[in-house]
Amino acid sequence: MAALNRPARYNSHVLSDIKIPPYKYFPTHVMDSEGPKQWARVRLLQACERLNIPNECWPKVTVKEPKDYGYSYRCGRLQPLAFPSFFPLYESESEWRSRAQIIFNEFLNREAYRFRQEFQGAIDQKRITPIKQVRDTTPLELRYEWAAKRFCLHTPFRELASDGYTVDRIRKSVSEVLKVAGLSKDIRPRLAISPKKGK
Repeated sequence: MAALNRPARYNSHVLSDIKIPPYKYFPTHVMDSEGPKQWARVRLLQACERLNIPNECWPKVTVKEPKDYGYSYRCGRLQPLAFPSFFPLYESESEWRSRAQIIFNEFLNREAYRFRQEFQGAIDQKRITPIKQVRDTTPLELRYEWAAKRFCLHTPFRELASDGYTVDRIRKSVSEVLKVAGLSKDIRPRLAISPKKGK
């Protein structure tokens, strides 16, 4: 899996096109190399790009383009769905629909049970790991734009506060983003150096 580069580290036309699914679980063997930390870094770089932050201010990290892990359960492998025939000479359409719905519901219940058993087995065997879900209701892109401004441009939290979001809420969101991205050390705004008295 090739790393993204722009200009020597990232590739802008790739960054803007990357879509990360809202994973609730992820393959355990690639959690560290391709999981939440990588997603957070990609999203942070995407925020830098959207905000037109100068390249030299971007986080000095190397990221990988996420793979699409399309883990899925194919229904009907053991017992395919077969709808009942419709006999219009002695049953109404509504009667046929009722019979078909019963069979369909039985099929769904059977397949859901098999899926739960198979998926729970993967979790118990540590092949699949649950992803910690963020409860922050702030839009995802906004949280990452706050983090990009704070980390790259040293923007004070009070300047980020707007649209009804308090400094404390923004600080918490930024801290969480940087922590997941492996950039948890906060970057405080540069302070202007005042001349000493008498000079």
